[in-house]
This record gives sequence, structure tokens and C-alpha cells, in this order.
Amino acid sequence: MAPPAAARPPIALAAVMVDGGRLQTRRPDSGPGVHEPAWRETKTAVLLRMKPHPSATDPHPDLPACFAVPPGGAGEPPRPGEPVGEAEAAAWKPTPLVRSGLATLQDSEAFGWTVAAAAEGRGFFTAAAKAFVSDGLPYNWSIRRRHFADFEPILDFVHAAGHVHDAAKAAGGDSELGRHWAELCWRGRVDEVLTEIDEHRDRIGPPPAPDEEPDHPWCALGRQRGYLENNRERMDYPRYRREGLPITSSPVESWIKQLNQRVKGSEKFWNDDGKAESMLELRAAWLNDEEAFVERIIERPGHPRARPRRVRQPSLAA
Repeated sequence: MAPPAAARPPIALAAVMVDGGRLQTRRPDSGPGVHEPAWRETKTAVLLRMKPHPSATDPHPDLPACFAVPPGGAGEPPRPGEPVGEAEAAAWKPTPLVRSGLATLQDSEAFGWTVAAAAEGRGFFTAAAKAFVSDGLPYNWSIRRRHFADFEPILDFVHAAGHVHDAAKAAGGDSELGRHWAELCWRGRVDEVLTEIDEHRDRIGPPPAPDEEPDHPWCALGRQRGYLENNRERMDYPRYRREGLPITSSPVESWIKQLNQRVKGSEKFWNDDGKAESMLELRAAWLNDEEAFVERIIERPGHPRARPRRVRQPSLAA
């Protein structure tokens, strides 16, 4: 209930991005080898101070060529006149200034409070502009509704593009249909995509037993339609670009890959007794742009540069 902490210096744009990773655990105190191996989900958040570049009109109305094909597919040359290159991209994308983050094996309830506390400690709630960017997992948006209600909710466009390309494949269309639907989403015309998906579903028709044939095109299109319907209020990408807000969660995706270099591997198993949690905290602190980790290392007992803390003597008058 306390007023939010003010950021020093003030923040023009604060972006919170959440996602999940995975690591392997084993039962502790069971002797050599791996006993009861299991995959555990890591929950990760990146907090970004950014510099927005707002514009009176949409600074990039045309779909970038990288989204014209499914993720991981072969690229294709850009359309004539479509600008590409780092200089053009920097003109409208928000500029990252300071990156910090955290990672945990806690459940989503505890994770949400941890992210909110980290944002409060950095003055994010007093930023001039605020954005919460994530994929379509429901628990991520539950965190946003509970802790970041005044942050603009934005669905990561990479996930949106992947889903419409999957929908085009289920509809029996070629790559051009996927590109067409991705272009409509890029321009904020999600309702048109939903209408066209409904037309394809009507043409295909349901199978005799939909619950027993989840891979049937009609069922697959229904799942993709549900994803778009549930996230349609978070897909106003032209407005986000005009306001200088981020439209992808690429920073947290990159953050997870850097975390995984230390904690994830085919032959890495962590005792399921808190050691993995400690390593996640340590790795996240190491990757932060802030100086808290370095300062803690310098101040730790036994470090040659550490100074003993002064103990205030009680006053004799007391």
C-alpha cells in the first residue's frame, strides 16, 4: 500500500519480460550416478530500462522479411523497397540501457512477488512508460494482472507469427498464406485473421471424433484460433510501435540461453535440494548489468578489499 519508490534517474521506459526455461534435477543423497531424473521449469524475468523512440505514425508498417516464413524456416529476400539493416532498425526500436534479471525454481505465485519486488526496487512503477511483454502462457498474464496492472500488456510478436504460420499449415495453405496472416497481425488486424481461420474451419469440417483426433486440421486450426482470440487485446502492434514500446521478448529469450550455458546440458543434473536455486541466483546476478554482484563479492568477508563494518557503540548517556 506504500507509494512506489521513485527511480533515480527517472526512467523513460520500463519493460518487464517473463519466460521459462528448463534444467534437469536428480534425487540428492543417493550415491553416485543419477537417481530419479526429472526436468524442472525455471521461471525467468528480465527488467529493462529503455529509451523509447515514439512517432506520430507507424515507423515500420511493413512486415519484416524474417517473419514471412515460419520460425526456423529458410529466409527469403525482402520486398523491393523494404528497409533492412541495423541503422534502420535502431530508428524505431526502443534502445536498451540497463538490463537486470532473475531466475528461480519457485512456483508462479512466489515468482510473481519476486519480480514485483525487483521492479519496485528499481523504481519501475514510476516510469513514464511501462510495458509487460511475454508469450501466451496464462500464468504470465496472471502475474501481469496482479502485479503490473498499469503496464501495457504486449504479446511477443515472434510467438504470434509462429502460431499464424502453424495455422496456415493446418489450413493446407502455402507459405504465402502464412505470410498474409503474419502481415495482418503486424498491422493489428487480428480480427481479419480470425475470420479467415473460421472460413477454413468451415470448409474443412470437424472429424467424427474431435477429441480422439487432436492433429486433425480442424482441431489444429481451433487451437491456433483460441490462442489468437485469447491474446487479441495484446496485439495492437502499430500502436506499440508508434509509442516506442518493445514488441518482442527477445531480450528474455537471450537471457535464458545465457543462463542455460551454466545450468542446462544433456549430462548436467542438479540435486533437487536447493543447490540449483542458488546457482540460478548466482548466474542471474553475474549476467546483470548492475554492480550489485561485484559489490557483494568485494564486500564479502576475507576479500582483500573488504573493510570491516563499523559497529555503532551504545551511547553512555543512554
